[in-house]
Amino acid sequence: MIDPSLGLHPEHRALHDENALLREELAHLLTEEHDLVHLVKPNLLALYQKKIGAWELRGLQAQVAAMGARRRLEMAQAAVNQGRKPDLGEIDGLLELELLEWQQKIQEAAERLASAEHRLGHLLTAVEDRELKKLYYALVKKLHPDVNPDLTDDQRRLWLRVQAAYEHSDVQELRALSLLAERPCLLPTTSAGLDTLRRDRATLETQIAAMLKGIEQLESQPPFTLRQQLADEAWLAERRQEIETRIAQFETLRSGLEIQLKTLLPLMDDGKVFGPN
Repeated sequence: MIDPSLGLHPEHRALHDENALLREELAHLLTEEHDLVHLVKPNLLALYQKKIGAWELRGLQAQVAAMGARRRLEMAQAAVNQGRKPDLGEIDGLLELELLEWQQKIQEAAERLASAEHRLGHLLTAVEDRELKKLYYALVKKLHPDVNPDLTDDQRRLWLRVQAAYEHSDVQELRALSLLAERPCLLPTTSAGLDTLRRDRATLETQIAAMLKGIEQLESQPPFTLRQQLADEAWLAERRQEIETRIAQFETLRSGLEIQLKTLLPLMDDGKVFGPN
């Protein structure tokens, strides 16, 4: 079969080839961005939870316990100041309501830790990960709307399934979708005019510049900025020690407050407090 581009003006062929290369680059960048957002970022967050999150959860629990001890003492002291014997059952009921938001934070932190452990325990093997990325890149070239603006409705629906499969690291589903998407890439035909090819080139260059900027900005923010630290055992040990120190401070504070409460209660029992101060 004779290549129809052979009889085209050199600029026409050059633009066509240049746009094909730009679409390749755009497909790579789209794949990279999606990988960063939907695989790398969740994995880094999970790794952070595994290496630091457990300590942070204990720190939050110690902080809330100290806060609870302080409020328990304050409410008991308020009752004493009014000449009443503190009702610890009532105080604990009020305290539970006051600390409800903080207890929710503890629950959410515990759930993040459990979710991270599950994710890290179900990561793809290196071979599966390479296949996942290879399949996804091929499907990006065929089905991503930015690379192929003339998709049919069926192809757009197929693309949504591709995204979902990739975000769930479902290699088997991507294999099946690759078979469904078997067709040539929807690159512009050589019959497109020079003006169209020039507009396509300008659009692709704009898209690529935006993607490069977006990826750079993405990687300048946490958790991507913590990559080196999460692999640095010295940094991790220092960070954990900082949290352990805070935990010890909170526990010391809580213990002292509980002692004060125990000292306060016998005053009412012994009749040493007769009315408001």
